[in-house]
Amino acid sequence: MEVFVISLLFTLIFGTFSYMLLKHPEGVLKVSSFSYRFSEKPFLKKFLMFMGWWFLLLVIGVWIIFIVILFE
Repeated sequence: MEVFVISLLFTLIFGTFSYMLLKHPEGVLKVSSFSYRFSEKPFLKKFLMFMGWWFLLLVIGVWIIFIVILFE
């Protein structure tokens, strides 16, 4: 049961970060502390998209581990 709760909390935290980074990278740049001239570079937007996919893979991995533990 505690693994399920941890999986849910992990999903809420990192799933939210993943959604924000994948759906609204420009919005993340507007509220961040990056300077305006640095935030206009396309590399930073691609990096934020990469981090969004990374967080999504972490969430998927946590649920795979939960399912494996559930059936042990």
